[in-house]
Formats: sequence, C-alpha cells, structure tokens
Amino acid sequence: MLDMACRCCGSRTVELVVDLGDQPHCNRLVAQDLTPGVEPHYPLRVGFCHTCTMVQIDHTIPKESMFSDYPYVSGTTKTLPAHFAETSRRIADAYGLGPQDLVVDIGSNDGTWLKQYAPYGCRVLGVEAAGNVAKIAQDAGVPTWNRFFNEDCVADILKEFGPAKVVTAAGVFFHLEELHSVVRGIEALLTSDGVFVVQAIYLGGMVENTAFDQVYHEHLCYYTLKSLSALLEQHGLEVFEAKLVPIHGGSIEAHVARKGSRPVGDSVRDMQAEEIRKGFGDIATYQRFAGNVVELRDRLLALLQTYKSAGRSVWAYGAPAKGATLLNSFGIGPDLVQQAVERNPMKVGLAIPGVRTPIAAEEADVSPNAYIILAWNFADEFLKNAANQKFIEQGGEFIIPVPKVQVVSASGTRDVK
Repeated sequence: MLDMACRCCGSRTVELVVDLGDQPHCNRLVAQDLTPGVEPHYPLRVGFCHTCTMVQIDHTIPKESMFSDYPYVSGTTKTLPAHFAETSRRIADAYGLGPQDLVVDIGSNDGTWLKQYAPYGCRVLGVEAAGNVAKIAQDAGVPTWNRFFNEDCVADILKEFGPAKVVTAAGVFFHLEELHSVVRGIEALLTSDGVFVVQAIYLGGMVENTAFDQVYHEHLCYYTLKSLSALLEQHGLEVFEAKLVPIHGGSIEAHVARKGSRPVGDSVRDMQAEEIRKGFGDIATYQRFAGNVVELRDRLLALLQTYKSAGRSVWAYGAPAKGATLLNSFGIGPDLVQQAVERNPMKVGLAIPGVRTPIAAEEADVSPNAYIILAWNFADEFLKNAANQKFIEQGGEFIIPVPKVQVVSASGTRDVK
C-alpha cells in the first residue's frame, strides 16, 4: 500500500498500480540554459483505493506552486471554444438560464467558457487561481476573481452576488488539493434548484486509450462515475445525469444537484452498469493498463530511433503538460525529439522541464521531417489545418503517440507495431 490516506474517503487502502518515476512539475517550464538537474523532481505514482475505487497520485505539490502562475490558456485551439459554446447552450436550455441567474466557473482560466453565456444574458463570475490568465479574462471583460475556490471564497461570493443557479468546472476538478472544501463550497453556493456541471478527464477513457500521459502532478484524482459519486455523496450531492463527451480524449460530464432534489436519470444507471462491465472498479484493470504503457513506450522509442538512425529530424508539435509526462516517462530527450514548436507565446523560448526540450515559435517556412503530436487529443484539428496538409503532401509526417503509435503521411495512416 502507498503511505497515504485516500483523497476521497480517507482510508489507507490505496495500492500502487503505476509508477512513472520522479518527474518535475510538468507546467513549470524552465530556461533553456538552466543548469542541468536544478529543477526539483517529485514522485509520480498512481494508486487505486480498494475502499471507494478512487484512482489518485500520492504526492501533492502545493497548489500555490503549481497554479499561481500558469502557461495554459483555453482559447489557444478552435476545439475548446466550440465545445464550450455547445455545452453552454445545452446548460442554458436545460435549466432555463436568464438575466437574473448567476453562473460561477471554477478554474475559469482565460474566460473562454464564460464568454459563451453572453447570448443568454446571465450574470457570470470566474474564479481563477493563476494571476496571469485571470488578467487575460479580466482584460477581455469577463468578471474574474483571482483566488482559489474553496469555502472561504464561496462565503465572499454569496455576500457579493448571492447563490448560483449553475456552478461549472471543466478540466479543473482533478486539480483540487482542497478537494472536500471545494465540494462543500459548491453545495453552499448552489440555489435550492441549482446544478453543478463538472467535466473531467474520464478514467475509463484513459484506460482504454492508454492515456498515461494525462497523469501529472496537477491531476491529483482520476474519476469514474462511481468514484466521483463517492466523493459528492459525502457532502449531500448526487449525480442525476451523466454522459461522456469527446473533449480531452474523453471526459465525463456529470450534472449534480442536492440529493433527492432531482430525479436520477437512466444515463446514470446505464453508466454505472457499463463501468461494472468494464471492470473500472477493479484493480486488475489498472494493472493491465500499466502493462500497456510499457508496450506503448517500446513501440514509440523504436520508431523514434529509426528516424534518428536515418538522419531524419523529429520535432514536437506543441508543448502541453501531458507531453512532459510522456517525454520524461519514456526518457525521450532532444537526441530523439530536437525541439517543440508552440503558438502560445508564454511557452516560447523556454524548455520542457526534465528532458529540457527547447520550445520555439511555430514558423511557416521551417519544418522537420516529422512532428510528434504531444497534444494528441487535438490531432484531428491539427491535421485538418491547411498548412499541415501541405506539409504532409510535401513528404512530411505526423506521429500520433496515443492511444496507439501511428504515423500519418501522404500515403495514409499506419499503425506502428
């Protein structure tokens, strides 16, 4: 057993299933000339709780270190704004949002999601811990508090704005060091008929996609419907509708209300049954997942070595957090992937920590023989880009590392065995 109390239920029955070694904080990008070995490394171990089935990492980097300054912004791709627009429409229609209603978004980043509520005229408030991205939202006219969301924050929101008809959290609910304080805050913030809508990377999708690279120190917990429900029910909340959405390689979207206030739909019962059928509450499932990660590593390393042996260059297309996990877990340094190219100016000129892969600005007239798409969850969008289509037509290739190793070229897409 890991030496920890479960983040969800507090039991000490958390067993190690995946050990990715000691790694630096993935989003703490470093100067390219930083002395080797200077950045701190922390254990990156994944455990399974036999009591409540929550999958989680055992080491916590203080939230102030990880989130007070942050290089990720939601509006960088076209996919996320479109996804949030569609989600906002569904929420507004389902719960009749209007000008009198308040929507609070936890971990609101640059305000991309909250901007999508403009057609409905409702009041909005973002709560974002990272000062740099909170300012981007504020400058764009999105009301945003630069704070960590917890019970104290909620008390202040209630004083100034009153209760919220809808509270949302997308891509943040697995980040929460103050997990129980956050959930108590959500319960206190909701109106009597209020709804909490949470989207989080779905553990079932991670398993089926061998998406081990979604494990990093910011992601403390990995949810199934069962483990999410085990957390919420401790605080008088329950999931009444649930579905899977394709964003981020597969996420669970749960609609949550006070227990008994809304009828529990068939979607919840159907997902519960499916999770049982697929063994998402069994440790053996995650032990097999660990074995699949090793197989993926061997295929990808062998492929990159063939490029190197042939004198062909490989660059990373983007430098996302998950890319740091993949490169550091597999020991892929600049000898195999020479650099990463980025559109996000906050990353350009720095280096991916650990492996120290330099990050350069993406330029239209300079390219390698192949790109590896570290943000594989946006591969479809990237490959449809006209410039990338031209790159392929001229003999360039794209490597997709997850869920299976593939090479996309002018002759088509081939699986790497």
